[in-house]
Amino acid sequence: MKFLRFPMLVIKDVLQNLDPIDLINLSLSSKKMSHLISLADTHRFRVDLEHFLIISINEKQYNIQLPKNVSSRVTVMITIDNAWPAREWLHIYWNKKWTELLVHILRVFKCPLTTVNSKSMPNSKLIEAIQIMSAEQCEIKQMYIHQDLQKKKSLRNIIENLNITERLIITRMGKITRTVIGGVPSQRRDAESGQPDSNFSRN
Repeated sequence: MKFLRFPMLVIKDVLQNLDPIDLINLSLSSKKMSHLISLADTHRFRVDLEHFLIISINEKQYNIQLPKNVSSRVTVMITIDNAWPAREWLHIYWNKKWTELLVHILRVFKCPLTTVNSKSMPNSKLIEAIQIMSAEQCEIKQMYIHQDLQKKKSLRNIIENLNITERLIITRMGKITRTVIGGVPSQRRDAESGQPDSNFSRN
C-alpha cells in the first residue's frame, strides 16, 4: 500500500481527518494498517453498546447495526445529537459476526467500551456480547444488566469475569436495584452498603 510509504506525521494527519467508519474500513486493508489507526487519536471516541454499537465524536453518532446474520457489509446510520432520522448512511465491509466487529473496533481504536446497556438490547445479542467480551477481556467502564440475567447460573461466571472498571449496575423493571463498584470481582462492594456483594463473591 503506497499510503504506508509516507512519513508517519503525514499518515497521522490523514488519519485524524477521517471519520470512524473510514478508519474501520481502512483498518481492514492490512494488518499493518490496523496497527496505525490509533494515530487518529481514537482514544477520544466514545463507544457504547445498546440497540446499536454507537461510536460518538463531538455531536455526531455513528450507529452501527447488529445484524443477525453474517453478510458482506454492515449498515451504519449517522445522527446528530441523537436526533432521528439518520442524516447519512454508510457501510462497513465486514463478513464475520457483529461480535467480532465489536472486538476489532475496540482493538484498533485502543479504547474501552464506555457503556453497555442491556435495557435496549435483546437478551440473545447481550449474551453474545457478554461471552466474547469476557473471553477477550475487553475493558468496559460501565454496564447495565437486568437482574434476571445476572442470576442465571449459565451466565454468572461469565459476567463475573468481565473486565468492568467502574460500575456494574443491576436493574429490575427499568429501575436500578444495586450498583457494584468495578474491580476484581471478589473485591467488589455494593455501593449502598459498602459490604461485599454476595452475588459476585467467589466461593
